[in-house]
Amino acid sequence: MQANFSLSVIHPSFELLKRSAKILHFIAAATILIDAVHEWRIHDGGTVLCITQGIIAIDIMILVFFTGEVLTESPKMNLLFRFIESLVLLGIAVNLAFDGHALFSLLHFIASFGYFFLLHREARVIKRENVNIRSTGIVLPDLLKDSEIGWDEIKSIIPHYHSIIIETLRNKKTEYHLRVNLKIDELEQIDDFCQKHLISN
Repeated sequence: MQANFSLSVIHPSFELLKRSAKILHFIAAATILIDAVHEWRIHDGGTVLCITQGIIAIDIMILVFFTGEVLTESPKMNLLFRFIESLVLLGIAVNLAFDGHALFSLLHFIASFGYFFLLHREARVIKRENVNIRSTGIVLPDLLKDSEIGWDEIKSIIPHYHSIIIETLRNKKTEYHLRVNLKIDELEQIDDFCQKHLISN
């Protein structure tokens, strides 16, 4: 019998993060554009710097408004733009710090850190959106850190063709919908594997 099953699932938190991609890109682009205009008009900023920021902001706006669902359908492109936004926000924060704007610099540092954190989480979503059923227990995906539940903590596992329901002894019940429906033999193997380990514990 197979010793490990990995089921690709639809995780609610991951889906929310994916759906938020456009608004997060828009916020970054708006911040970069406002800073470029501010530097140009108020501080007589360098022409090349301001134009470069403006081009980056406009590129992101075009991506947000005119490319449909490419951000959710192409996770790697989403990560690339998130990385660019993080770097630009960090550059703006450093520039503001040198200009003596401590508060605005701090806000941009926080925004940059937030976008780097999102980049890390979104990269994690690409790799980790699976429920793994192992001989030691079940590993559940999460945005911050995957959690492993031992068989001695599990009350029941009910696999269906389109979902899997996991209930712990603390009466916490979680259902994950599967991205790909299980075949009959896969469903039987997973059910047999789970029942075997539940009975032995």
